[in-house]
Formats: sequence, C-alpha cells, structure tokens
Amino acid sequence: MEAAEQKSVSGQLDNVRTAIDEIDEEIVALIWRRQRLVRLAGGLKDNDDAVRSPKRMEEVIAHVRHAAEEQDGDCNVVERTYKAMIEAFIDYELKVRHEMETQRKLDAFSRS
Repeated sequence: MEAAEQKSVSGQLDNVRTAIDEIDEEIVALIWRRQRLVRLAGGLKDNDDAVRSPKRMEEVIAHVRHAAEEQDGDCNVVERTYKAMIEAFIDYELKVRHEMETQRKLDAFSRS
C-alpha cells in the first residue's frame, strides 16, 4: 500500500472512530436515562425476585430482537449486549432496593 493510500485509509478510520465516539456518548446518555428509570422501578418492587424476573428479561430480549430485525440489525449482537446490560441493571436495582429498604427501617426505628 502506498503512503498516500495508507494516509487516506488512516484518515477514514479516524473519521469512523470519531463517529463511534459520538454514538457512544449518545448511548451513555440513554443508559443514564434508563438507570434513572430502573432506580424508580427498584423502589416499587417488593422483593428481589421481582427485580430478577426472568419473564421480564425474556420480554425485553424479545422486544429488542424485534427492533433489531426491523432495522436490519444483527439480532445476536443486540441480544448479547442487552443481556449484559440487563444483568448490570439487575445488580444496580437490587442495590437500590436494598438501600431503600434499609433507609425505611432506619426511618421506622428513628420514629419509635
């Protein structure tokens, strides 16, 4: 590959990486938005089983696989990404639920 051609490919790669970085920033903003909603949901659930809900996980995976199909995306990439994200959010939601539960107990104790 000639130097000029290599420079052109390198420049194109830089442009692609810049675009990926911009998309990543959008994804992070959406994850933050999802996190706030998960935090709300965690406070509304009665127990850890409600957080772990395998049925809900299946519903989410089916939904995002369908969305990927509609956009001609790779369903397997979407499913694997979402499974990892859901697991992370389950851990987060359990933490939030336990913190809220502990706070409720402390509040009840301080009122007694």
